[in-house]
Amino acid sequence: MRTKKISHLNKLFAKPPLLLFIAMMTGCFGDTPNARFLDYQKRIVNIQQSELIPAPVLKPVELPAKRQLTKEIPRTTLGLVDSYQLRKCNLFGLIAEHNSVLGKVQDQFRNFDYQLQLIDGLERCLTSNQIEPELKESLQKILDVKYQYLPDYFFNLVYTSDAMRLQLSGSDWIVMRDASHALQIREPLEAFNTVAKFIATSERGTLERPPLLTDYQETLEKQNVIGRLAFSLEASERWLKTVTAQLHQYDDSIPCGKNRDMSRFNYLVNVFNDVFVKELQPYLSYLDSEYQALSAQTLFVSALLHTKDNSGYSLEAKHLAFKQANRAHVEYWKRLFRRCGRDLSSVVNR
Repeated sequence: MRTKKISHLNKLFAKPPLLLFIAMMTGCFGDTPNARFLDYQKRIVNIQQSELIPAPVLKPVELPAKRQLTKEIPRTTLGLVDSYQLRKCNLFGLIAEHNSVLGKVQDQFRNFDYQLQLIDGLERCLTSNQIEPELKESLQKILDVKYQYLPDYFFNLVYTSDAMRLQLSGSDWIVMRDASHALQIREPLEAFNTVAKFIATSERGTLERPPLLTDYQETLEKQNVIGRLAFSLEASERWLKTVTAQLHQYDDSIPCGKNRDMSRFNYLVNVFNDVFVKELQPYLSYLDSEYQALSAQTLFVSALLHTKDNSGYSLEAKHLAFKQANRAHVEYWKRLFRRCGRDLSSVVNR
């Protein structure tokens, strides 16, 4: 019996020799999830004795160009004489600094913080007894405009500032680690959400002022978490679809049933257990847990960016597609196990 099994194994892997060589060379996983997915697919191909479906093209997650996204915001001005009156409510210095040579080249973070400080100052001046009624009328009009365009200022900060564009873009896999990546940017994201809630309410004047965001700029620029997670979710989805297509296309190469040789199925079960269950699924679960940790903190990114080609940025949409691809992949294995009279529930980590 043992001789017969060995003979069958030799026969199974006797051709094509190129695939056998590839299997030997890729027997150990590389350091990246990409290498793990490729190894997974190639092992399946060796058992199927089939053609290798081309690997998916993994594209970087990138935002559209700044010029496509930047929202134009009208300028508001005050006469010089009126501006001097703002000394009485401690607003003149803020405006003078903003209008200085250095102030005119402020980045998006500092400009947005200035808008919040200006709104706070305008509210303060409107309640001051030292400001003339005529000036208050002008200040109220400016305040109304600032409130009207505050969502646009925030939009420009999120989608056109260098720090946030780096944070939302990604071209490499997020790696598993003991501590959550999401914790690295939790505080900055909470600050952004506080600002988003402030913008969304109609009772802004009665609320406590939101935090200034410039303090978090460096962290968001250096700790790329959202973009790498977005890339990893998208790349995993494409790989899962590719391997699922590989399994479906050559499903008839795996015979099952009474009085049939089920060796290929048994070899495939080993690949399923050793590669998908033990190697890939822990990583896929990790991606899901990172998304869950970030999803409530990234509400300010949830709006789609509508461009000419109707594309957009949505971490939620990427996660949904990832889940659907994962579910479809597991469904194939469930059907295969049923077809071959085996129970999958004991080995699938849902």
